[in-house]
Amino acid sequence: ARVIAVVRSDADREIAFQAGADEVLLASDGLAAQIKNIAPEGVQHIAEVAFAANIELDAQVLAQGGSIASYATDSPNPAIPFWPLAFANASLFLIGSDDVPVSVKINASQAINHCLSSGWAGLPIAEEFALEDIALAHEAVERPKKRGRIVLRMV
Repeated sequence: ARVIAVVRSDADREIAFQAGADEVLLASDGLAAQIKNIAPEGVQHIAEVAFAANIELDAQVLAQGGSIASYATDSPNPAIPFWPLAFANASLFLIGSDDVPVSVKINASQAINHCLSSGWAGLPIAEEFALEDIALAHEAVERPKKRGRIVLRMV
């Protein structure tokens, strides 16, 4: 797959490249044109982290028969551009992470372990917390002091 990532700031560009993106674009005016320049036939699959905020853009750049998978939105009742998505024969996958079957979670963790053992450095870690410091870990997620992931050690 050729991966096009969209980030909110210049500081996030390097993280996206380290994660394996082939192209990294900054969220800005004219984003649809930039994406279409890279993928003139449209994007086959969109992994969406802000469904309501981005669905109009997604509909503009989605390929015929493409799909959008989302696990987050900033609105509990987002409006969707029905006709553009219908004419694209789009598939929408709305994923509730709490309801993902255990077997799928196991497969995902095995795939991540495979990537790590094959030399992928993983995503940057901002801080690690012991399980008994879970409240501090939540605070670090809510008010980050550095870029990167918050890791909770279970042992």
